[in-house]
Amino acid sequence: MSSEGAPDPLTILARIVRAFRIGYRAAGKGVIEFYNSSNLTFASSIAYYSLLSFFPFVVLAGAVYARIIGGDQWETLIALIKNALPSQFDFLTVAVQDLSKATVRFSVVGTIVTVWAAMGVFGALTSAVNHAWNVENPLGFFKHKLVAFVMMMCAFLLLMGAILIVSTSKAVGAGALLPTFILVVGLIYYFAPNTRVRLRDVWFGAVLAGLLWRGAFAAFAWYLRAFSRLNLFGTVGTVMAFLVWIYLSAVILLYGVEVTAAYSRLRKADQRKK
Repeated sequence: MSSEGAPDPLTILARIVRAFRIGYRAAGKGVIEFYNSSNLTFASSIAYYSLLSFFPFVVLAGAVYARIIGGDQWETLIALIKNALPSQFDFLTVAVQDLSKATVRFSVVGTIVTVWAAMGVFGALTSAVNHAWNVENPLGFFKHKLVAFVMMMCAFLLLMGAILIVSTSKAVGAGALLPTFILVVGLIYYFAPNTRVRLRDVWFGAVLAGLLWRGAFAAFAWYLRAFSRLNLFGTVGTVMAFLVWIYLSAVILLYGVEVTAAYSRLRKADQRKK
């Protein structure tokens, strides 16, 4: 220890080496746990609910943003969508453009139905994360919906923040994708499981998932440009490509969950040995 009470550099280095050693082992165990679980089924569920929830979520975001802040930020939203996807999925951007021109009025029943539909993907995420953690006491129906609603509101706030930042800076940078993805994934890994999760157990899985996702983003974008014949199938082809991309993203996300859970178990086992 130094004279100020802070750890000396050798202690810090030893902790970093130990963390990466545990992370390396967790990455391997994550592959095994992923293979032996139902994560592929959960990834399919997330992809389906993503398509189902996308437009209700955008409608709610646009309506609330217009009421609270005002102004027309639909073009900024469209630019964010384009930069967040590895290809120009025209059926999404065209639909959002059509929504921007429509006057949306919500009744009480319409609001409830729209919110319920927008929550679908967040409920699927919560179920998948808890399954990966082998949670023995799954959330009840109403608590599960409450968690999905809170996740939806957090996603809404992140989107609003992104729109404000982009509209202020007048630029949409692709370089912000990776840190944004890591931040969002880290929040999911930390808050979604119905069990105690330490922040120190989250970072490795979130960063690993972010790096894998960025590599998959580049590879999928290259594939669509170089080899895809989806244009022959029109809108059906682009919807298929969108679902495949969300499925791959969900697979990476859930692998990161398995790594996070394995990291937590290995860290605790390592501490018991001391």
